Amino acid sequence: MIKNNRTGKRTGCESCHHQGYIVKPFNHNSRAFLCECTLACDICGGAGVVSMKNDNGYTYLTSCPKCGVIHKNVKQYNYAGIPAKYSNVLEVDSFKPGASIDKQSALKYAKDNFLKRYPNNKGFLLMGPSGVGKTHLAVGAISELTLKKGIKCIFKDFFLLLSELRQAYSEGRSENEVLMPLIDAEVLLIDELGKGKSNEWELGILDQLISKRYNSTKKTLITTNYIARDQLKRNSLTTEIMENRVGERIASRLYEMCKFYLLEGEDYRKRG
Repeated sequence: MIKNNRTGKRTGCESCHHQGYIVKPFNHNSRAFLCECTLACDICGGAGVVSMKNDNGYTYLTSCPKCGVIHKNVKQYNYAGIPAKYSNVLEVDSFKPGASIDKQSALKYAKDNFLKRYPNNKGFLLMGPSGVGKTHLAVGAISELTLKKGIKCIFKDFFLLLSELRQAYSEGRSENEVLMPLIDAEVLLIDELGKGKSNEWELGILDQLISKRYNSTKKTLITTNYIARDQLKRNSLTTEIMENRVGERIASRLYEMCKFYLLEGEDYRKRG
């Protein structure tokens, strides 16, 4: 719930559940739209900013005390590039761990450590088979960061990143055009880490991305179908080891950047 900066009272209407915005699929992405009640703001007329004068008589623009926060947070959510299928995942509590202790632990860390204490704790890495909710939980985290705290986040599918880089090369553009927004984002969610051929070029791109975020202490969230070597003894999954997919150097940095959780269970897609 968004509160009026000036009065402390909640804003919005019943249509947007007093959030001031509505989230729904739009083309390939999930998108937040300002509600009519926000666009009818009686202070700024829906612009999100108001004109003020300083002591010297100069006019300047500042955030609207009633709806400015909503404008900012909606902008950050839309910038994140969250896929359309996750338009209903707006908080980590939408992730239902069931009786799984590991899923309960991952949810607790995401909610009570990462989000509530942001930016004081490291990110998290969710590993395990397809359909156990890894991406759901991670998307819930960046949705909360954008819509409730106005944090600059980016969702990036690793395989799609490689495709975007190849397209940039074919068009004569620098790889930095693609990588720099990911390096600079306050929080980056890398989905399906390790997907691809895992050749020298792909590992070089990943090393560049992870190393620069590591050195700048940026928060990173990761999902992967591959299992970290130290988790193999406690599960019966037959899959490739994460260190073999991303290399020991990258894996070493990830251990310091992220809290690791192994999620197991039945594939929800097969359950229908």
